[in-house]
Amino acid sequence: MHTDEYEISLSRELAVCKKTIRKLQKSLHTMERKYNTTTDKFVEAYHSNRFSSQDKDCIDWISNYEALRKWEERKREFEEIFHRMKI
Repeated sequence: MHTDEYEISLSRELAVCKKTIRKLQKSLHTMERKYNTTTDKFVEAYHSNRFSSQDKDCIDWISNYEALRKWEERKREFEEIFHRMKI
């Protein structure tokens, strides 16, 4: 059994996830435009050591990519919980 407080809290968490995901996606898009490549291609090149792991942009780009993956997973988990509460 759930209460409205659970639903309200979960809705807030989902809102935070969505906002953070949008912010990270915007950051990745900015890097894609700056370097004229996709994030997928950058990640592949980064892991193949074709980009400097000391470059601030590269560090930020890979960090934001990894953070985005974690936030998207968190969002899926919250959505699943929310769905289960509605059943």
